[in-house]
Amino acid sequence: MLQPENYPRFIAKALLLEPDPFVEMVDDDNPWIEGLFLCACIGVLVAAAQLLGSLLLTASLPSSDALLNTVLQSLRQGAAGGEILFEIERALRSAWPLLLAHSGYDGVSFRLLSLATTPLGLICQWLLFGLSSHLFARAAGGQGALGQTLGAVALSNAPRLLYLFTAVPFVSVAAVLVHVWGVLIAFRGLEVAHELSPGPAALAAVGAWLLVLLVSALAAAAFGALLVISGGNL
Repeated sequence: MLQPENYPRFIAKALLLEPDPFVEMVDDDNPWIEGLFLCACIGVLVAAAQLLGSLLLTASLPSSDALLNTVLQSLRQGAAGGEILFEIERALRSAWPLLLAHSGYDGVSFRLLSLATTPLGLICQWLLFGLSSHLFARAAGGQGALGQTLGAVALSNAPRLLYLFTAVPFVSVAAVLVHVWGVLIAFRGLEVAHELSPGPAALAAVGAWLLVLLVSALAAAAFGALLVISGGNL
């Protein structure tokens, strides 16, 4: 079993696409348990960093109510009024909780909830990505077991540690960089776990990532619509 104190070295090598961590993960007695623990650790660290960053950001900016009133006053000054202005204000007030939740600007209880939802969401994405990439890899002629696939692709979450920098207000991390880097690591993991050549391993990694991206987009759209309809009172 891998030791947590070795995770920094383990993750650093995975980020550089070195084969050693993938081989160790695949050869572990319970690679999927190692993958689960690794994803949970990364999720908790990222959630804590984002929570700290959002709290510091909120402390440095006006309250959300004051910001909303400023936006509404600007609209009233720039518009002629009437039914259209009324509809715009109503739409903005309905969407405001969603905008705040997305930005992390306000709502302490919602942000504290992210300490649980972020790791849980990361684990769900890992399971979906691991299962789909396993199916793609087996269809391409791979021979690895599902547990080995889950362990290997868990390392694809290593680039998410870049989100630790978001603990500093106004610092952002390009999601494209995180996703592309993660797909490259997953490609390397599938190549090792299933003993695939580069071409099939790349197709399996990209295909699984596109599937997860589609499912995540649909889930986010559904949650956003529900939050707007409920007025942010979920």
